[in-house]
Amino acid sequence: MSREAPRISVHRDLPFRETDERTLHLDAYEPPESGPNPAVLFVHGGGFVSGDKGQFARQALDFADEGYVAVESQYRLGPEASFPAALVDVKAAVEWLRSEGPDYGVDPDRIAVVGHSAGGNLAALAAVTADEPAFEPERYPGASSAVDALVGYAGIYDVAAWDDPAANREYVRGTPAEDPERFDLASPLGQEDVTTPPSLLVHGADDEAVDPDQSERFHAALSAVTEAELELLSGDGADHLFPHHAATYERTLERTADFLDEHL
Repeated sequence: MSREAPRISVHRDLPFRETDERTLHLDAYEPPESGPNPAVLFVHGGGFVSGDKGQFARQALDFADEGYVAVESQYRLGPEASFPAALVDVKAAVEWLRSEGPDYGVDPDRIAVVGHSAGGNLAALAAVTADEPAFEPERYPGASSAVDALVGYAGIYDVAAWDDPAANREYVRGTPAEDPERFDLASPLGQEDVTTPPSLLVHGADDEAVDPDQSERFHAALSAVTEAELELLSGDGADHLFPHHAATYERTLERTADFLDEHL
């Protein structure tokens, strides 16, 4: 994919959600082509306790150059706020795309979400809990939080199996033994159904932070209810940060673009 960044309009730090903790912002990358254009929302990683928008700036520029409205959004982190705050924030960003996005060329009927690591968890949760009242923000009443395609990079789809002490303490606020139902709700695996959109899962075979088994198990569950694809990367750069490595960036970008072009 080629990039001509000067032709792209970048709108930074647009407020999209007020919370008790802080105002959340997003960056929107508007393609040169007039809309309506498909949109892709990028959700950053960081183990639920760190990270910020900007991690996917390179991908956002590349997708905008290909005619997508690309958006990177913030969400609340632990210990600032516990589950399901981050999920509600991601849904608010989807609903912003539907409600305010047309001003930036968004087609509200063609929205995908892409997430890495903890962002993969949140992207997948948004996809499997579309319009679930318990997780809906109040900012955009009447707007749907449904997405039309999901891409997960090294996602944490079973939080109990990942069993990270910091995330348990600061984000989920407990342990799988103490509150198994809460961990189930924080995990996309097991919540998929026939309304789940087409999904692509990509994972590095050498990932030591999130076991590739997470993607393999979620792919098996998704395949029973929707169109699902799984790509296990091998070779140079096939670790947890593969979406951002020079050795795997273009391959991952092209695989994602082909999938989204087909489904949007």
